[in-house]
Amino acid sequence: MEHCSKGSGRAIWIIAMTILLSWVSFIRSEPLHSPLLDELDPLHLPPPGTLGLRVLSPTLLELILISTKEPDPAPLLAWNFVGTDGVLNLPPASAIEVVVDEGPVSHQIVGFKRRPIYAASQQRDLRIANHLYLQLDEAIPESSEIRLSNPDRTLIAEERTLVVPLDPLRQSPAIHVNQVGYAPGLPKKAFVGYYLGSAGEMPLNDLETFSLIEADSGNVVFQGNLAVRPDIGYTYDPVPYQQVLEADFTAFDLPGMYRIQVDSLGVSLPFRLGHAVMPVFARTYALGIYHQRCGAANELPFTRHTHEACHTAEAQVPTLEFTGVNQFLASITSDATSIPRHIAPPLSSVEASLFPFVRTNRVDVSGGHHDAGDYSKYTVNSAQFIHALVFAVDVLPNVRSLDNLGIPESGDGIGDLLQIARWEAEFLSKMQDEDGGFYFLVYPRDRQYEHDVLPDKGDPQVVLPKTTVSTAAAVAALAQIASSPAFRE
Repeated sequence: MEHCSKGSGRAIWIIAMTILLSWVSFIRSEPLHSPLLDELDPLHLPPPGTLGLRVLSPTLLELILISTKEPDPAPLLAWNFVGTDGVLNLPPASAIEVVVDEGPVSHQIVGFKRRPIYAASQQRDLRIANHLYLQLDEAIPESSEIRLSNPDRTLIAEERTLVVPLDPLRQSPAIHVNQVGYAPGLPKKAFVGYYLGSAGEMPLNDLETFSLIEADSGNVVFQGNLAVRPDIGYTYDPVPYQQVLEADFTAFDLPGMYRIQVDSLGVSLPFRLGHAVMPVFARTYALGIYHQRCGAANELPFTRHTHEACHTAEAQVPTLEFTGVNQFLASITSDATSIPRHIAPPLSSVEASLFPFVRTNRVDVSGGHHDAGDYSKYTVNSAQFIHALVFAVDVLPNVRSLDNLGIPESGDGIGDLLQIARWEAEFLSKMQDEDGGFYFLVYPRDRQYEHDVLPDKGDPQVVLPKTTVSTAAAVAALAQIASSPAFRE
């Protein structure tokens, strides 16, 4: 009985695998009925070889290829339409066949755009987005099916047909909304515009109106006129952002999930409108700052990206014997004399500092927040951060009472922004030398960035020399928080 059971189980497993493999084979042998580029998952990083087809408008198509490149001097192997002289050489229109429903449509290849979308710093993984723009000689009727192929395989290495419908609710890269969301009672605007590379900006002259639609049902809840909004201030030619339209729906305040729809273009990404938008953003921002916190552990339940307390060791005060530090100072000030506003002597080494170190050996500069993806701590940035937090608490209504942002100090009766500001100010006060000057920066001792370790495995650190700017900024920020009515209370 046991033997029979095992044999039956094995037979069932074999039958199931046979059906599965047949199903996979069937799928692979069928024509492609949607772009390989996943428009519904914009955070997904497409691998090299990914293809995509977008209908930008009834007369404009965008063909996309994700490619890569070996290190220089290796050339681009795919879609290398720009020569070493910078001259563009587009493929002939005959390289691409466009069929709408059952009939061919004549077209021209009018533009090309190439942009890197990913480049890892440690392990080479370069991914390049290449875009070809096809201008059709006739407009595609709504709900038509567009089939695009490359018969001679000069653009698409394998035999493949890309098929997309002209869906009025297709997602458009030309409609730009605030994906954080919009709050009732505040301005609500979206913008329309798209860059076609060598073909310039996408023409939008015939677009006049927009609709606000429910994200799920597609029902129209608001309509408005598109206003021409060319940008200003650019001095080079051609002037960018001249084909830009503005959709203003400030008058609409009903909470919900929506999209912006523009006839012939499609719809935007979905966004939320409601009173919860700002608190959710504030909480997300506070948790982001918590992840930058230095001198303490990041731990559950505040984050799943945990690490032990970091950079708790005292930083060293460098001397001329710190070769790496002095080489770094020399390199970043090497062109100072070419910038007219730099009238002070270049800080080319520790010895060249106008304000020599008073403390020697080591100094406790733990705490504060890491500046960005690196673990350095800049005095000027620290001062700006304190100012923004304290200003918000003292000036903006109800900010002081925010005590539920999801950080360790939440719920203790003291506003979370004040807690974050105090954490930063306590660090900043440690950056003052005995003569009153403030160190410019806390920095890795032996390299520029700690880019391959978690913060609790971070490098030994040093403080870099004092400057007038860092001292002025620190004094102002510490004076502001010390005199803050909310903080004093």
